[in-house]
Formats: sequence, structure tokens, C-alpha cells
Amino acid sequence: MIRVEKTGDAYLVFGEENAETLYWGEYFGRPLNNSKPKIGDKLSPMRLSKYEVLYLLEQGRVIVVKGNRKLNIAKPTGNSLTVYIIYKDLRSKGLIVRSGLKFGATFAVYIKGPGIDHAPFLVQVVPETYRLSGIEVIRAGRLSHGTRKRFVFATVTKQRKPIYITLSWVKI
Repeated sequence: MIRVEKTGDAYLVFGEENAETLYWGEYFGRPLNNSKPKIGDKLSPMRLSKYEVLYLLEQGRVIVVKGNRKLNIAKPTGNSLTVYIIYKDLRSKGLIVRSGLKFGATFAVYIKGPGIDHAPFLVQVVPETYRLSGIEVIRAGRLSHGTRKRFVFATVTKQRKPIYITLSWVKI
């Protein structure tokens, strides 16, 4: 089991072997000292997102500690729960899920992994009762066209079932 250290708001993995297992195995985490690692680069220390930590905890692959004390991580609620359900669903489909912040979305989703292919999808997670405005449709269209990615709106039903809606250009 891999030890994850909680330091402030950060979840850190120390030890090259642990970092390599998580990163090269399934692209979990980001090395703190290298934004675009290549095979053979040093990966430790590595930072995990809270969604990665929750997912890996559910899988029984990590233990979270602060000092010498084991921590229990609170289950997400509200919008964080919606985001986590989408994250977990995408990961369970074998996709690589990274932050989409630099693209203006919740997630950038890869088929093979960052550095191997480009993320073909941008996913914006919204509440089930969300009312999509015309301006947001235009923003999504422009963003997906400008980045050459498919823009996907994702939400979760009251029964916690993920729903995905994508927009695409049509030539008339």
C-alpha cells in the first residue's frame, strides 16, 4: 500500500518507486519538480488531487497519513460529490482524468495519457438542475473548436447515475 502524506491542503507521495507506480502505471498525480516528465525522469515528490486520493483510497491502494497518524478522508458532498462521481466513472472506463483548469473546464480527459496523446475531451461538471445558457453553449463551442477537443457537459442524477452531453459542429 502506498503512503500519501497530507500536508496542509496537499496530498504528497514520496519515494521514487511509489511515484513511478502511480504515475507511469495509470497517470495518477503530478511531479512537483517536473510538469512534463519523460520516462527516466525523477517523479518524487508527487502531488495527488483530492479526487485521485479518494479514488485510490476506494481501490485500497493508498493510505493517507499526517505525521505518524492515519487519516480518514471525509466523503465529498454537494458539488464535490457530483465531480467525484464523474471522475470515478471516467476512470472506471479506463480514461485518464486530469484537471481541465487551463482549458476552462473541470477535467481534460485522455485515452492514453498526457505526453502520449492529446486530451480529446474537455468535461465540464454541472449540477443536475443546471440551466445551460446560450452564452455557455457558444463558449463551449468556441473552446472546443479552439483547442480541437470535444466539449462534454457532465452531471449526475439523483440516483447517482452519470450523464454526459456533448455538443458538435454541423455543416449545413
